[in-house]
Amino acid sequence: MTYRKKLIEVSLPLEAINKEAAREKSIRHGHPSTLHLWWARRPLAACRAVLFSSLVDDPSEYMPDEESARVERDRLFDIIEELVKWENSNNEEVLDRAKLEIARSVARNLDVDVPVGKEAIRDFLATKAPPVLDPFAGGGSIPLEAQRLGLRAYASDLNPVAVLINKALIEIPPKFANMPPVHPPEDVSAPKK
Repeated sequence: MTYRKKLIEVSLPLEAINKEAAREKSIRHGHPSTLHLWWARRPLAACRAVLFSSLVDDPSEYMPDEESARVERDRLFDIIEELVKWENSNNEEVLDRAKLEIARSVARNLDVDVPVGKEAIRDFLATKAPPVLDPFAGGGSIPLEAQRLGLRAYASDLNPVAVLINKALIEIPPKFANMPPVHPPEDVSAPKK
C-alpha cells in the first residue's frame, strides 16, 4: 500500500479550530463537561478536526497540480470550519460531508470504490476505516468525536472515574439510541383509576 500524506501533515485552518475550541469552554448546556468536570478535557472541536484531518488525504497526493490541490484543500478546510462549530456537533448534513471525505480517502488507500449513500458510508467506515484507540481516554473527547464521525472507537483508562465517564458518554448511549423512554411521562389528562 502506498503511503499518502494526510491533511494534518500539510496544513490546517488553525485559526478557525482555535477560535471554536476557545468558544467551547463557555458552553455548558448539552456539553459533556456538564456530566463531570474532567480536569484535562480536550476541546471537542479540536478532536473532530484532528480526527478528520488525520484520516483525509492531503490533495497534493491525488490532484494533478499544486493549484488544483490548493483549491481542493480550501474545500476541505471549509468542511473543517463547519465541522468544528458547536452548533454543528449533531448537524447530520455537516457530519455526512465529513464522513464522505473520510470514506473517499479510506477507499483511495484501499483501492476500492467509494460507497454511495448514507448507510453504505456508515457501514464502510465502521468496517474499513482504521479504528481509533485512545488508551488514556480520560473524559472521552477523542472516542466521542470518533463515534460522531462514524468510526469505531476504543477507550480505556486506569482511573475508574474516567472509565465511568466513558461508559456514560460512549458505550451506553448508542445502545439506547432511537428507543422510546423507559418511563414516558404520565398523561395528566387521562382519568385516574
